[in-house]
Amino acid sequence: MAQQPLPQPDPDLQNGLQFLRSGMFDRAEPLFRSAHGRYGDRPEILHYLAVCLSQRGAFAEAETLWRKAIAKDPNEPMLSYNLGLVARQQGKLDEAAKRFRDTIRRQPFHIEARLALASLHVEQNRFTAAERELAEIIANVEKAIEQPEGEKLKPLAARCRNMLGHVLYRLGNHSTAVEVLDMAMADAGDDVQRQAQILGDKALALSGLGHHEQAVAEAERALALMPQNPTLNHVMGFVLLFAGRVSDAMLPIQKALSIDPTLMPALRTLAMAQNAAGQADEAVGTLQRALRYNPHDRDALLRLSILHIEGGRPAAAVELLEPYLKTVPDDVRALNNLGLALHGLKRLDEARRVLKRASRLATDDPLVLTNLGSVLVDLGRAAEARSLHEHALRGLPDDARLLTNYGICLAALGEKDRARETLDAALAANPNSAEALAARTSLDS
Repeated sequence: MAQQPLPQPDPDLQNGLQFLRSGMFDRAEPLFRSAHGRYGDRPEILHYLAVCLSQRGAFAEAETLWRKAIAKDPNEPMLSYNLGLVARQQGKLDEAAKRFRDTIRRQPFHIEARLALASLHVEQNRFTAAERELAEIIANVEKAIEQPEGEKLKPLAARCRNMLGHVLYRLGNHSTAVEVLDMAMADAGDDVQRQAQILGDKALALSGLGHHEQAVAEAERALALMPQNPTLNHVMGFVLLFAGRVSDAMLPIQKALSIDPTLMPALRTLAMAQNAAGQADEAVGTLQRALRYNPHDRDALLRLSILHIEGGRPAAAVELLEPYLKTVPDDVRALNNLGLALHGLKRLDEARRVLKRASRLATDDPLVLTNLGSVLVDLGRAAEARSLHEHALRGLPDDARLLTNYGICLAALGEKDRARETLDAALAANPNSAEALAARTSLDS
């Protein structure tokens, strides 16, 4: 670090560093405190002491020390990187991202900071930003691999490509994800853990392509390498669920949760499987359990709100969504669900305002448009609703829900023949749609 060296070798610092390198943080900490008492706020001593504090979970104290160290030595990238890590541990994601960017600005080839930033983007569902970051890292690693002794970097290339493959899967670019993951596998060498993770992500991408048998086969290969890994057991359950094998999916998902009861993706998938199996009450309980572990889990909250609405409990959905929307007011999916819940409670003017806001934020969202149209029909404004339904159907032309809502709108406008045709199309798309059947029956009564 950019400061004059200590006047002589210090025994406490020397012994503390030995303990630190050996992972014996509890023995290193008092030695660094002793050195700190003698030499004051030197950045290297603050850093060593902060490392010990963070290892025993004293993140706020460690953060304070790293901030002091940065004030003393603002150009040292290691300090900003570690401050980013401890900020992330405390859930301060924007602060963490800022510190990782500071690190990269000071040391552009700081791979761990770049990977941490990409991982943070994934955690915040900013997959396009993560893709850009990872693509740049991989381009630099590929150049380095071409240099003498560059083969040593192949495990790093496998790690980066694995992350990129997962990001591409989350972006819906499933074919490209499979290609990237195959390249990652070629670089993984004998790293069994990395191989298993790559196979798991490849199974998800294949499932996204509808290649369900291949997806299950890759998930089986992953589990053969790491049978007790909770994430891979969840992957197996997930691909089985989307292969239509609902009962088979339950066992690996439940195994994942027996290994890690707090695994949020597994809890969400279990709820989907339970709902698909007709166990709606169990699905509600699973999502409520997930939200006890993480009250801010957006996916669990949105799915639970929909289950409340579908289960005839719109007031419970409103109670769930309104506090969330105070903190995240522009979440279109949450606004859409709140509009549905208010509609179910016959609070039509409120539902219209909420859905109108959602439609301004997402002008082409078919679900928002059709739900706003349905509220307008119930308000006696079917003429206004018509264009919304037609716009929605341009996005999802064969969706039974959209066709049903449009048919009801046409019936309200007195266009009964077109309404019958539209509702017949809705029933063809989903013969079990009770709402479409009821609307179609009422036309002939």
